[in-house]
Amino acid sequence: MSEAGTVPTSPPRARRLCAWALDFAVVVAVAVLLGWFTFHRISSEVTDATSLAGTSAWEVITSKGDLAEAGQDVGRSLWRSAVSDIQQAFAALVVFTFVYHFLSLAVMSRTPGQALTALCVVRRGGAGRPGRSRVAVRAAVTTLVDVGWYALACYLLAEGEVVLSVLCWVVAISFFAFNAGLALMGSRRSLADRLAGVTVVGAHVRAALARIGGTVRWGGRTGP
Repeated sequence: MSEAGTVPTSPPRARRLCAWALDFAVVVAVAVLLGWFTFHRISSEVTDATSLAGTSAWEVITSKGDLAEAGQDVGRSLWRSAVSDIQQAFAALVVFTFVYHFLSLAVMSRTPGQALTALCVVRRGGAGRPGRSRVAVRAAVTTLVDVGWYALACYLLAEGEVVLSVLCWVVAISFFAFNAGLALMGSRRSLADRLAGVTVVGAHVRAALARIGGTVRWGGRTGP
C-alpha cells in the first residue's frame, strides 16, 4: 500500500501466466478425454459389423443395380457420422470451458488456477465480487480466445471449408496474442477483463481493499 486509501493492483506476470497455464491444463485434459472418446466412438461405428451390414444391404436393395453408388452412399453416411461426432466433441469442449470459468468465478471469484496462485477477480475500481453478468462476459470472452476460434476453425475444416478454416486459425492466433499481451503488460488486464469490467488482483490486495474501502490505482490513476 503506497498511499492512504490507494492500493496498487497489477498482479505479477509470472503468477498471472502460471494461473492461466493451470486452468488451460484442465481444458487440455478434457480435450484429450473428448478426443479419446470421439476416436473410440467413430471406431465403434465403423467396425459395428451388424449396423454396417444392415446399411449396406438396404443400400444394395434400393440401388436398382448401381452397386457403386450404393457403396458411395454407405461411405458418405459413415463420413457424415464421423464428422458429426468430431463437431460434437469440439462443441462439448467449448461448453465445458465456459462452464468451468463461469462457475469458478461465480462461486469463488477465482478459477482454480488463480486460487493456486493467490489471485482473484474483482470489479474494476474496488474489492467487490463481480456480478453474474460480468462473470458471464469474462467467461465467454475467455472461452472464445482460448478454444472458441480454434473449435470453429476445426468445425469448418471438417465441413471442407479450408479457406475459412485457415482464416479462423489466423484470427484465433491473433486474438490469443493480443489477449496475452494485454494480460502481461501495463495494467495486466486481459481483453476478457476489460470487456467484463473486472481485474485480476492478488488475494492480499483484495483483502486490503476490503479492509480500507480504498480505491484502485490504474497505471498511476485512481478510481475506475
